[in-house]
Amino acid sequence: MSRTALLVIDIQRGAFDGVRCPPLASPERLVRHAGRLLQAAREGGHHVVFVRHCDEPGAAFEDGTPHGELHESLVPAAADIVLKKQQSSAFDGTDLQKQLQDREVAGLVLCGLQSEFCVSNTARSALALGYRVQVASDGHGTWPSDGRSADEISAEVNRQLAEAGAELAGTDVLAARLVEPR
Repeated sequence: MSRTALLVIDIQRGAFDGVRCPPLASPERLVRHAGRLLQAAREGGHHVVFVRHCDEPGAAFEDGTPHGELHESLVPAAADIVLKKQQSSAFDGTDLQKQLQDREVAGLVLCGLQSEFCVSNTARSALALGYRVQVASDGHGTWPSDGRSADEISAEVNRQLAEAGAELAGTDVLAARLVEPR
């Protein structure tokens, strides 16, 4: 049987508190959409993986500090996987591939941070490993950079990931799919 897992990537307090970096663009939307996907995945009986980027001392997502913890509205359940990573892709330097294989996961739904880095690179790694990848087109975020708005950057990432073979769909569409019987 084909199984799906939701990957919630790097939605950590350091991106929202404005202490070590500016708060990201549209933070409420990102948390709301991630929460909707999380609820749907649990309702549908799917696996959930929370990915936490673990930075060095003084960085925005410093491990072992409140800045590196998951956003307070995203609370892992006992059965959820909480994975620490230090690379841009959640597959690099972690046991994510083994965790997914052990659970016979064939498809992934992705949301989180940062659109052009960890979300994009995790999606590309998953595609290269043969997973069916669905990305919440309105469920990942970033910061403005190089004269471009966060929305422009996220839209470009959506286009690039679609060209690479990922399926892009809005949070409402993906949530509806997640609650369907398997």
